[in-house]
Amino acid sequence: MQTYFLTSDFPNGFPEAFITALKQTIVRQEHFVFAASSFDKAEVNEKYARKIMDMFAAAGFHFQTLTILDDRLPLAQIDQVLEQADVIWLAGGDTLSQHASFERIGLREKLKTTTAVLIGMSAGAINMGDQIVLARHELDNVPELTQYHGLGLVPMNLEPHFNLASAQHREEIRQASRIAPILALCDDAFVQVTGGKIQIVGEYQIFDETRNKNS
Repeated sequence: MQTYFLTSDFPNGFPEAFITALKQTIVRQEHFVFAASSFDKAEVNEKYARKIMDMFAAAGFHFQTLTILDDRLPLAQIDQVLEQADVIWLAGGDTLSQHASFERIGLREKLKTTTAVLIGMSAGAINMGDQIVLARHELDNVPELTQYHGLGLVPMNLEPHFNLASAQHREEIRQASRIAPILALCDDAFVQVTGGKIQIVGEYQIFDETRNKNS
């Protein structure tokens, strides 16, 4: 049964509840794929991929291989890499840049046949949605409210780092939720979706102003 995790950030490593959920869902620890947010920034991608692998190691997970999905990976190899993956991590970073790269390589279609556990952090979690509504956030390279088709993995719009959001950004989220409900997730919280069942662990808030979309 396919399992997806949506996360915001784990500033102090994986919390116990997340580790427990991972241990219940990750069957093999062979191939780990790190899908970058900025495909053209190799050094940055190496740094953060290693950081995520260290967090997994601290939680007791030791994968045999790490493949970074960015511009260095030949297009002809992507299908095989994804097919072999036990865990696919969709990285945080620039949300719209990541979406553009995912579109360019056709990742939405490629993920339809994977059996890997998929985990999105921040931007990666946002892009796991289907009909995505992204609130305006200039500090995060989102100059205006934006709508687009994401990877179609989960039936929700997510806004990460809600505990750090300014009053202005919270208002932007509220305005965006006139189009579709938005789940605002705090750091250290996570969402688990297994077989269509949704479980939220940690602090969050749901914005839903769809009734007021014309006001």
